[in-house]
Amino acid sequence: MANSPVQIVLNSDAFIEALENHGGGPSKDFFAGNDTEFIEHRDNIQNRLNEIKSMQLVNSFTKISYAKVTLKQAALAKSHRPTSQVFKRDVAPVIGAGDLGELFIELSPESIDKINTKVGQAETETRYKDKNGKAEPNPSRLRSEIGAIDEIEPYTASDKRNFSVKEAVEWLSKPQTGGSYMIELFEAPPSRHDWDLLSKYKFDLFNSFFQGIENLGKGIFVSRVTAGQGSSVVFGIRLENNNLSPIIQLHSSSNAGKFEDKKSIDLNLKRHDELLQYLGNHPLVKKITLPPIITQSSTTKSKTKGENFNIPEPNDKDSYPKICVVDGGVSNIYGNWIEDRWGLISESDKNEDHGTFIAGLAIFGQQLNGEAICREIDGCKIIDLDILPRGEKYNLYYSKPLEFFNELETAVQELKARTGVRIFNFSLNIEEHASTTGYSIPAQILDKIAEENDVVFVISAGNTNSRDVRKEWPSDHFDALKILASSRNDGIKKPAESCRNISVSALNPPNIEGIVPYALSNYSCRGPGLRVGLKPDFAHVGGSGTSHPTFGHGLLSIDPNSKIVDGCGTSYAAPNVAKTLASLDHSIEGIVSRETLIGLGIHHAVLPESLNDKNLRNVTKHLIGFGIPNGSEDILNGDSSAITLVFANRVISGHKMSFKFSWPSSLVRDGKCFGHAKLTIVSTPRFDYRYGSEFVRINIDAALRQLQRNGNYKGRLNAIYTPEDGDGSSFEKDQIEHSFKWSPVKVYEKTFPRGVGPSTEWKLDVEYLSRDGVAIPSAGVPFTAILTISDPDSEKPVFNDMRQMLQSLGVQAVDIKTAARIVPRV
Repeated sequence: MANSPVQIVLNSDAFIEALENHGGGPSKDFFAGNDTEFIEHRDNIQNRLNEIKSMQLVNSFTKISYAKVTLKQAALAKSHRPTSQVFKRDVAPVIGAGDLGELFIELSPESIDKINTKVGQAETETRYKDKNGKAEPNPSRLRSEIGAIDEIEPYTASDKRNFSVKEAVEWLSKPQTGGSYMIELFEAPPSRHDWDLLSKYKFDLFNSFFQGIENLGKGIFVSRVTAGQGSSVVFGIRLENNNLSPIIQLHSSSNAGKFEDKKSIDLNLKRHDELLQYLGNHPLVKKITLPPIITQSSTTKSKTKGENFNIPEPNDKDSYPKICVVDGGVSNIYGNWIEDRWGLISESDKNEDHGTFIAGLAIFGQQLNGEAICREIDGCKIIDLDILPRGEKYNLYYSKPLEFFNELETAVQELKARTGVRIFNFSLNIEEHASTTGYSIPAQILDKIAEENDVVFVISAGNTNSRDVRKEWPSDHFDALKILASSRNDGIKKPAESCRNISVSALNPPNIEGIVPYALSNYSCRGPGLRVGLKPDFAHVGGSGTSHPTFGHGLLSIDPNSKIVDGCGTSYAAPNVAKTLASLDHSIEGIVSRETLIGLGIHHAVLPESLNDKNLRNVTKHLIGFGIPNGSEDILNGDSSAITLVFANRVISGHKMSFKFSWPSSLVRDGKCFGHAKLTIVSTPRFDYRYGSEFVRINIDAALRQLQRNGNYKGRLNAIYTPEDGDGSSFEKDQIEHSFKWSPVKVYEKTFPRGVGPSTEWKLDVEYLSRDGVAIPSAGVPFTAILTISDPDSEKPVFNDMRQMLQSLGVQAVDIKTAARIVPRV
C-alpha cells in the first residue's frame, strides 16, 4: 500500500492548450413549415408587449417594469437564447431568471417600441438551404429567437407572495424569526450619493420605493441582508412598536450581541396589510418571503448504558485533525480536546446536549462505536462555535433578519485565523414557512462564507417530523420503492442545498437485528435538491430510527455529564463525514484546496450494498448522493492495482486542460484496454443567485477520451447513475438531470470487461461552457480533477505501470501528502 499513494500532477500547466470553439450550431427554426402559426405567435408577442406598455404608462411609481419570458423546452440551451436580436443588452437586458427556461427582462415604453419594431422585421416564410441533397430549414437569427419564446407575461403582485396577511403575522410573532419580512429586489439600489448618475426612470424606480416606505408611517426598520457580487438583493423590513421615523439602511452591517436594545414587533394586521399591498404593487420588488427559523436538527437521544466515560487527555506529542462544531455549545467535559471557543452564548442560554454528542463522535467515535461506523482513528481537536441560544432566548441575541449568519461569518473568519480550522460541522437546519421555495438565502450565505474563507461546511440533511417518519427500510427493493413513493414531507431541509458545501443524510447502523444495515434511516430527509447536482452529497451512519431493546439506536456518544448515551439523527451522521474531511486536511501538508478536499471524499465514496441495486438506481442518488466516504487512510494510500491522479488547476478563458497518456500496459490485451476508470471533477464557478435555477453561471466539465482510427477522440465514461438504457437526450433539462450539467461536482465511471479499442492512447480533457453573456473571470475558475484507473480483480500492477509511463512523458507526479513542499496549489 505504501508504494501506491494518491499522485498529484505538479506540472498540469503544461497541458493547458487553446480551446477549440465550435460555436452553438446554426439557428433553429421552431416553426419550420408552420408559417401561419409563426405569424400568430409573432403577433401574440407584440400584443403582450403592448399590454405591458399600457400598464407602464399608468404606473404611478416609474415607467420601468419587469416581465417574465418563458422559453420553449427545446430552446433552453445557450445557443437558442433570444438575447442577440430580441432582448438585446442595450435595449431590454436580462436581469435575472426564475425556474429553468424562465428569464426576467427589464422593459420601458421606449424599449418595447424598439422590440416590437424588430420583431416585425422577421421573415414570415420558412427559408431552406440544400444540405447533401436535402432541404433544411435555414432561418434568420431573428426568426429563430422569436420562435424560441413560449410566452411573455408582466411580473405582477401574484408572482411575489404566497402567504396571507394573517399567516404572516402568526409567523412573525415567533421570537426566533426576528419579525422581518425578507424582500428581494430586481436590482440593487446604488449609494444615494450616486443617484445623480441614474436615468430618470431608474431614479424614479429607487426613489419611489424608499419614499413609499417612509410614507407608510412610524416604526419601520429597513436593513440590507445580503451584499456582494452575484448575491440576491435582499432587504429586511420590520414593523416596530415605536414612534420613530423610518430607518433605512442601504448597506448590510453586523452587530449581533446580547445587550442591544431589542424593539418589539407591531403585529397590527392593518399595518401589515398596507405594507404587503405596497410591496406587491411596486415594480422593484421581486419576492416577498417570511424569515427562516434556525434550529438544531431534531434528534432522538436516550440513555442506554448510563456508564461514565473516562475522557483521556490528548497527547501533547501528537497533532490532531480539527473540526469546528457550529451549535449551541459543547460541554467542558472534553477539557483540552477543546482548542478554542467563540463564547457568544452565556451559560444559562446554552443547550449543550446536541453539540456535546457531535463532538464526542468526532473525538472518541471509534472507541464507542467501532470501525464499522466510525472509520477515522480517535482524536480530534474541537473548536466550539457556540452561536445558537435556546429557542426562547434567540431574540436576545439576534434582532435583524438573518443576523445569526452575520455573527457566523465573523466567527468563521476569526476562529480560522486563530486555529486554522477549515471543516465546520453544521448540524443545524432552517424551519421555513410553507410558502417559501427555491435556493434559500441561508444557503447563499453559507456558500459565500465557505468560498471567501476557504472552508467547508458539513450540513445535516435534516430529519422528518415524527408524523412523517417512514416505515423501516425493507430487504426487498420493490417494497422500498413503494415506501418512498408513499412518503411525504421528507425533502432535504435548508440550508442543505448549499452548492459550495456538503450535506449528509443518515444510514442505519450495522449489527442490529431487524434493521437493514447501511440502508437509509427512516427519519432521514432525502433529495432531490434543486436542479443543480446531487443533494445530499454523502450519507453516513446516524443511528436507527427504531430503537432496539438492547442496542437502542445503535450510535453511541457522550452527554454533558460524561455519560454514554445513544441517539439518532442526521445531525449525528454529519460529524463522521466532517472527521474524514478534517483528517484529509490534516494528513496532507500545506493548504489543500476546497476542491481537492471535497473531490477526494466524493471520488472515494462507495454505495452500501443495501442501496447498490439497478432497480434502485434512479432513487439512490437522491437518498445518499455519492455514497459513504472511505476513511482518509484508505483514500490517500490506495492500492498497487490502481492509480489515482489529481490535477489541481484553473480554467482560463479560451483554454482547456488536455492530458494525453497511454493506458497502463498490464490492462491492455490484443490492442484493447480493460479495467475500470473513474473521473471526478469539483470546481468553484461563479454563482449569481439573481438567476434562479440558472445561478451556476459557468459549467466546468471533464471527459476521458480514447483515440479512434479517424484521429478523433471518443468519450468512454458515463455519469454515475446514468439509466441503463443510456441518456442520449440533447435536451438541456435531461443533461442537467442525468449528466451533471451545470453542477460544480461531477462523477463519471465505466468498467471495460470486454476491452475497448482501437488504441491505447487516451486523454483527459477539462473544458468549460459559460452562460449567455458570461465571461470567465480573469483569475480563472479553480478546479480539481481526479482520475483513477484500476484493475477490478485487484491483481495487475497498474500503479507501477502508470508511474513508469508518466515518467517517460516527463509528467511530474508525487505523493499528494507532501506535494505542498513543491507546488503552491494542491
